[in-house]
Amino acid sequence: MTTDVFGGNLMRDIERSLSALGARIQPEPSTPQQIDALLERILLEPQQSRGPARRRKKRGGRKARNLSLVGLLAAGAAAAVFGSGLLDQPFPEPANPATPPMLRVSAEDNMSAPQALEAIARRTEKLKETAPSDGHFVQDTWSLTTRIGGHQITSAVVPERRDSWKRSDGSIDWKVKAEKPQFQNSGQKKLWEQQWSALDEPTTRSGKGGSSYGNPPAPEKMAQWLKEGSPGDTAGFISESLVQKMMTNHLDPEQRAEMLRTLAARKDLKLSGTTKDRAGREGLAFTVESDSSGLPSKHMLVIDADNGRILAYDEILTEDPGALNVKIPAVINYVTFLQG
Repeated sequence: MTTDVFGGNLMRDIERSLSALGARIQPEPSTPQQIDALLERILLEPQQSRGPARRRKKRGGRKARNLSLVGLLAAGAAAAVFGSGLLDQPFPEPANPATPPMLRVSAEDNMSAPQALEAIARRTEKLKETAPSDGHFVQDTWSLTTRIGGHQITSAVVPERRDSWKRSDGSIDWKVKAEKPQFQNSGQKKLWEQQWSALDEPTTRSGKGGSSYGNPPAPEKMAQWLKEGSPGDTAGFISESLVQKMMTNHLDPEQRAEMLRTLAARKDLKLSGTTKDRAGREGLAFTVESDSSGLPSKHMLVIDADNGRILAYDEILTEDPGALNVKIPAVINYVTFLQG
């Protein structure tokens, strides 16, 4: 089997680099050759299939240990790996890193998350597959760890458009392009212009990869497939399994219904209300709060109540930003699923 194009079970290697973002720990200097070699290993190295992973239960405190899997999805493996030489370069930074606006959630009735998900599942499984996947998947992603030209971008929110083309054998071609920067004020725009002048690498990158988990199975086997590579807690199941697999896998209505029932069985999941994602689509917001990743965060899935599709995922830092220095509550990762 090949490793997932977005990092797969090599997540822990990259999280050590991500922890340096929060704590400003300087890693050992890395040469360009070493960085290229690590990137090659992340994208192409074969690995053994593993059972459910265990997450550490230690609070991050003033040293954020990691930023979860979706930080990698947004930043990309090539952007997440960096050496101390890059951090040493003079680069203007704002007092607080720019973060996207939070999705507005309207309170829902007293229906529980399992009840709502089962209702959506029953509706979904009756649908007919009208547009089979052509293997082209598109997402808009953003992370606090996003790096362009070797630098962490703090003066603006710069989403990335991710296109992936998956073949029947599981191999994947992907391309990531930086989108137009988003500013909250004129000061951010001025600082961005200074940061932009220091960038010396393309804002588009591409590569090849594969999947450790294979294609989605028959509906009756969906629960086991979703558990593969998943931490035991609900937040980890959402961010490190469900969201990751939906990046490059199409589910038919019956498979989506079983996915919803698998999600409904997770502990501590709540129905928070209705919202619109960053593409303007309405859905139900399901949330769970956890600090098992080292950061006290709320994880939110937005699901279309009419067809059971996952529309979006947000990770929201809720307290104690530590050296990340964002104004809480703050979105620190998001994925908007646009096609696939």
